[in-house]
Amino acid sequence: MDRKTWLKKASTLKLTESLHLCRADAPEWERYVHVYYHQATIAFRCREKENFLSGGDEPFWLVKDQTVVGGLALSPWAFRYFFTVPPFEGGAEVIRLIAQTLRRQGGNGLPIQAMEVPDGDADNYIRAGFRPDPCRFRWMRRPTAVFEGEHPEMIWRRAETACDSGETRLKLEREAGLFLFKHAQGGESGERGAVSFPETLLRLREFAAQSPEAVLEASGAAYDRATHALIGVCLIGYSEGCPVIEALAVRPGFRGKGVATNMLRRALTALAHRGEPMLRARIAHGHPLESLCHRLGFMPGPLFWPAMTFDR
Repeated sequence: MDRKTWLKKASTLKLTESLHLCRADAPEWERYVHVYYHQATIAFRCREKENFLSGGDEPFWLVKDQTVVGGLALSPWAFRYFFTVPPFEGGAEVIRLIAQTLRRQGGNGLPIQAMEVPDGDADNYIRAGFRPDPCRFRWMRRPTAVFEGEHPEMIWRRAETACDSGETRLKLEREAGLFLFKHAQGGESGERGAVSFPETLLRLREFAAQSPEAVLEASGAAYDRATHALIGVCLIGYSEGCPVIEALAVRPGFRGKGVATNMLRRALTALAHRGEPMLRARIAHGHPLESLCHRLGFMPGPLFWPAMTFDR
């Protein structure tokens, strides 16, 4: 039986004689997560009533001797939002038991991942046998606002889409794609691993197909006024009901000259005019975008590890 099948059918998973994972009612599970999960993370969610469960996630209780002592969300190859109810403490041993039990399901022994682990909980996962990703991330956010003033050396062209053979694409798809492929620093916000040019184009097509008019109006390309060369790209996406910085890149010779600052100010202004209350960014700790957003008044959220892997 593959993992997707067993997860849909599973009602109880035995960890020990007294400790089990039991399928939960989603609305009740959500109420517990809002109280018992990492509170700094809860406070930083995009919408106050935003659901924690996404496609493919299933809610489970952690039950000890028929009493709910915690919970988590399971997907076929991962879990997230692990919380405990005081006075029960779910340390490294409980996390290891969960990982080992999930890994046995399906019979293929594939790795299990813990997703978006709060930085303060990382030691327990490492002691349980998980390997962390190379870097930590955080969400940053600020209210939208109207900014005045233009960059004297910059011409702005807002993002526009067109239908090509039944597919919605950016009019600047190839130009912007090549620019991001060459000049995005360690990924647009510090994502690990190199992204190929075809992958970059695919992301741009997904962006064009999924983005509402409000974020397209906040996105665009910057050109040097003297040479008309492309010097910057800013794409604002839409995720979890909120605008988010999808890509931001500046040509190396123009960095430190206010191009990125001006593009983000334009984005914040366009979003404010559209009635969007907030702009967010998911950024690798130490990436240049983190410093830029701080200077523009973005509030930093708690650090987290995007994924930790258990393959023992």
